[in-house]
Amino acid sequence: MLREASRQAARERDRRRARRAWARIQRTGQTSVARRLVDPREAGKPRDPSADEAQAAALRPEARWRAIASPAGIAFTALLVLLLAWPYVLPGFDASRFRDVQVILWAAIVVTGLNLVAGYTGQLSLGQKIFVLVGGYTAAVMTTRFGGLLGNPWLAMVLAVLIGMGVGALLGLPALRVKGAYLAIVTLAFVPIFFRIFASELFRGIFNGLQGISDVTTPVGNPARPPVHPLTFPFTGRAVTDVDFYVFTVVLFGALIFLARNLVKSRWGRAMMAIRESEIAAKSSGVRVYRVKVGAFMISAAYASLAGALSTLVVAYISPEQVPAVHIRDSFTYVVMMIVGGTGTLAGPILGSVTIQIIRTLTSGLLKLQTVILALLALVTVYTAPSGQVGVFKDRMERRRARRQKGKIEEVVLPRLPEPLVLPRPRAEAARAGEIVLETREMSKIFGGLRANDKVSIQVRKGTVHSLIGPNGSGKTTFINVVTGVYQPEEGEVSFAGERIDGKPAFVTVERGMGRTFQNLQLWRRMTVLQNVEVGLHVRALAGFLGNMVRTPLARREEAEIRTRALGLLQFVGLDRYAGLLAGQLPYGPQRYLEIARALALDPILLILDEPAAGLNPAEVHDLMGLIQRIKETGITVFLIEHHMDLVMGVSDRISVLDYGRKIADGTPAEVQADQRVVEAYLGAEFAEATA
Repeated sequence: MLREASRQAARERDRRRARRAWARIQRTGQTSVARRLVDPREAGKPRDPSADEAQAAALRPEARWRAIASPAGIAFTALLVLLLAWPYVLPGFDASRFRDVQVILWAAIVVTGLNLVAGYTGQLSLGQKIFVLVGGYTAAVMTTRFGGLLGNPWLAMVLAVLIGMGVGALLGLPALRVKGAYLAIVTLAFVPIFFRIFASELFRGIFNGLQGISDVTTPVGNPARPPVHPLTFPFTGRAVTDVDFYVFTVVLFGALIFLARNLVKSRWGRAMMAIRESEIAAKSSGVRVYRVKVGAFMISAAYASLAGALSTLVVAYISPEQVPAVHIRDSFTYVVMMIVGGTGTLAGPILGSVTIQIIRTLTSGLLKLQTVILALLALVTVYTAPSGQVGVFKDRMERRRARRQKGKIEEVVLPRLPEPLVLPRPRAEAARAGEIVLETREMSKIFGGLRANDKVSIQVRKGTVHSLIGPNGSGKTTFINVVTGVYQPEEGEVSFAGERIDGKPAFVTVERGMGRTFQNLQLWRRMTVLQNVEVGLHVRALAGFLGNMVRTPLARREEAEIRTRALGLLQFVGLDRYAGLLAGQLPYGPQRYLEIARALALDPILLILDEPAAGLNPAEVHDLMGLIQRIKETGITVFLIEHHMDLVMGVSDRISVLDYGRKIADGTPAEVQADQRVVEAYLGAEFAEATA
């Protein structure tokens, strides 16, 4: 009852607004408004003769040393130097602490991989110990069951990573079709399954059942006798000492953290964070959500498998324990480390691993209570510091910065970019799209017994602003969701750029040149303004996961191009000075402009704007009119869904009208505003009769 009353009130409010706008249009005869064809900031400026040089400079890749020269890079480099120097020159080196530090490094590697899935992609996995066992058993089996090259421990570590990624893909392909708590339950259910595999008598010849494998090649020997199967340096034959292997582990740890950093700073990392914030917005920006999830899951499995192989080669023993509950506890411990350190941060896994290892060392006499203590610590952290230790530090720094700025929004003055990097442009496929960019033929979308769209046929012509209007509940947003691939139509056809797209997923429409905004803002509020637009450029790059992790020349060049192009589009909509702010810190009006800039990043043939003027004040609506016209002048076709009649009549070349899911009118603004069916739909039959 309350919901229906709210809907009636909304319809009545829209009717009053439409009546006032209609009366104003009829009184003034105004069907267009003054349009800003060019950016006033660029008016009258002569073209820079060195524009080509400026463009080349803007697209130049960032130097590799910049990552290390940042404050975080300097701090991490100092940590690595201390870890490497500890066995040689620093005090406090003894056997027990030596093993504790290695345990922390192994755990930090596992949690870093987990953080890529849970912290950055938002897909909580409770089965990380599975991959630790897979890596450990791979190293153990290869070094004890094979000789020669196949029994080489260094090759075994490589195979542990590859097999771990394969198992990750095998588990991730079905598991990642669910999300949230369901994914956590599914991954947790895999733990006892793998316990049964490793402990099974059927595979005793390989895994040796519950007794495990105890003669693994190792650099660590008993003081009274050397290891039975010593680990040697490749091509030298010299035995590796425990300190040598520790140095190797520290270097490998640093490399893995650096690779993870490269990934999260790349287009794939931004895609992962976009999925975490809003999957529907990620799909509409061209991100293949399922592929990104599976890729992140495989990399996470590789990290855990490598940590399992490292620990097995040091301990020289691995077994499935006696009960699967042990592995469930260990998987839970990895999650606690991530939460305590800081979910979705690079430093979080390191701090969390150090903190939990210290607590476990201090409570070593309370083994039965350790799990309870860790659970309480996780609950307290979630309640008091949801962002973990790293989040607490960042919050303090942010409050200090806010006090210095006295509540003002930080603006950064960026250099003006050359015009080719600023103006949006339709992609080259637009020239082959034909005169009709978008067409629906007798298209229907049915929810149960309700026809939200009933045999709707609309043609959108190239280079025009085509508006779709109608009362609340008339099916406008449903129409857009069908066109963009969010919904599939039950009847009819949808064609875009001369090809049928009905039944195709959302990323296909994006890849073919269709960008959109949303009626309810779908920004990634915890990402910066610049990152929001950069995600829109995801589909325009080619480098894959591994290419971005190692920062190949292609990946570095693409990152520079993405960043520069995103800054240019922010400059086009007037938000370049806010590039470094979180999107959630922007006022409502600029957030609307940011969503438009993100859609323009696709270089769309067709730009769909779903009620972009909602919530804007009159001055912002006037600016929006100019922005839409400037977009049209670039050659991009605009499809506008809007209730604001001044905006619709001011920018539209053609208007279609829906009512109760059916198209009731189609024509120029003057033709539509004179159509009695439209007047009746918006203002009621009584008003239509009175004005007839």
